[in-house]
Amino acid sequence: MVFARRKHESGKRFSRRAAGTLAALTVGASLLTVPQAFAASTPSNAELLKACNWASFCKFRPQSYWGYTGPKHQVGSTAFNCGSQTNQHRIDWSDTTTAGNTVGVSVTAGYTFAKVFEVSVTASYSHTWENSHTDTESNTVNIPSGHVGWIERGTSKQQAKGWWEIQFKNKFYDHYVWYVYDYQESGFNKDNPSYGYVNFKDRAMTSSERGAHC
Repeated sequence: MVFARRKHESGKRFSRRAAGTLAALTVGASLLTVPQAFAASTPSNAELLKACNWASFCKFRPQSYWGYTGPKHQVGSTAFNCGSQTNQHRIDWSDTTTAGNTVGVSVTAGYTFAKVFEVSVTASYSHTWENSHTDTESNTVNIPSGHVGWIERGTSKQQAKGWWEIQFKNKFYDHYVWYVYDYQESGFNKDNPSYGYVNFKDRAMTSSERGAHC
């Protein structure tokens, strides 16, 4: 959701109600106090966050933070045991976790908003935030005879939610100040790896797999 605020302009008159709204916007907004303003025409959330690169002011105000386990997924290759007894197989794997957000903008070092978000979350919750993290490991697994084996991972992740305030020296879409609400971003949880796991999985080979690999 996007809202904007106009600067006071000569020749314009504001109602008492509107003046009270503007006054509320300028006095002591806490992390949980979200200002209200409205715009006739609106840029996309993606445009606003990209504009942080050249805006005169760009600030993320976090409201909540939590850790969780990411979706389970296979890492590394699948191993097949065509022998008559349980065998050991080494599976090498590499898994990269990138930050994602509700706006759909790729989080890269080239965008100022990515650094602003990282600094704000780290300062508010004392948790390290990384735009991209890669884990590389080798695991030896025991695969029963006639079985398929693989490694399943659930990545330790973190997420923060809040809102953005972006100010411009010159009007942007006819306004000097814009807000982006309900922004959420997720990423790798370096500080609390207990949310993640790496499990060995196996099952009996199908007849087609036997034909293809044995």
